[in-house]
Amino acid sequence: MHFPTSALALTVAATAVTAHPGSPSGRRPLFNGNFTISQYQLYPENADFDPKTGKLYIGQLWNASLGIYDPYTQRHEVVEFPGISHNPLLNMGGVGVDARTGHVSLVANGPLEFPTNGANIAGDRWLVSYDPKQKKEVYRVNLTATSQGKYGGFQDVAHDPAGNTFVVGTFPGTLTKVSKDGKKVTPWYLPATINSTDKGLTGIAAVGWDLLAYGDASGALWKFDTRASKGAPTVVPVSGNHTFAPSDAIYVPPKYNSKVLLVGESAAGVSVFKSTNGWKSAEYKGTVPLPQVSISPAGPLLALSNLKQAIQYHEDEDLLTKASSTRAPSS
Repeated sequence: MHFPTSALALTVAATAVTAHPGSPSGRRPLFNGNFTISQYQLYPENADFDPKTGKLYIGQLWNASLGIYDPYTQRHEVVEFPGISHNPLLNMGGVGVDARTGHVSLVANGPLEFPTNGANIAGDRWLVSYDPKQKKEVYRVNLTATSQGKYGGFQDVAHDPAGNTFVVGTFPGTLTKVSKDGKKVTPWYLPATINSTDKGLTGIAAVGWDLLAYGDASGALWKFDTRASKGAPTVVPVSGNHTFAPSDAIYVPPKYNSKVLLVGESAAGVSVFKSTNGWKSAEYKGTVPLPQVSISPAGPLLALSNLKQAIQYHEDEDLLTKASSTRAPSS
């Protein structure tokens, strides 16, 4: 989610899991404790970790660029995109790594969509697929050409096993499907009424051929079958005493074989849900509270990603991104 520059005490949550066996990061010792990324104009909006390469990919909000951080060498690389980076009409929001290809999907949206709660969604919005190994764009898709400017707030991405990319829009809550080669763009899920000031889905997470989604307005977890020609949500019943707070990120950590879902809920912390039946239903297991560190109490949890066996909270302080870790409750 995007906020004006005066709101610098932003938080990003990341959950870490053991790297895949045989991956570069798996051959290195896990780092412990706090760490700091010191990078001019970092402004992290979203992030995703690729355990195969040991790299953390960061959406650098205000200059609309991609940061690639190696936590083992502390090297930070900045990738800029012509026509997008340093464009005052664009920010870099959602970031997601396709585990099958290693390509990074990035969403560039506008600076006013979230501060105006969807009242101003004017302008072109982009999905970019980037190959970090070849250091080149795979494709670039104009999302506004499909939405025709009627809906927006594009901010999160997920990938299905076929390589399709799904982009979540928050105003009013939509899913756009983009083919593996970027040549086919489909308005895959739209609400019955299109009103850009209605807040809807804020985060998605892929579980095989399914997508899990959360929308603040619905107060429920949703599931979609990505094999369907059009998105049709089904509600995932949740047992346990829990009422969802406003959320901006959900994540399925690979360590738990797609049986655990993490939901970052505003200033409350990260709520943990478990399913043993393929997300036909879920059980609320508890909430990991925000650590008592110098994170603004009003700061939202903006992203969830995997780095090590702990939950990490990141704080944007102009030039620095800090992370402190705490253990998650047992699944």
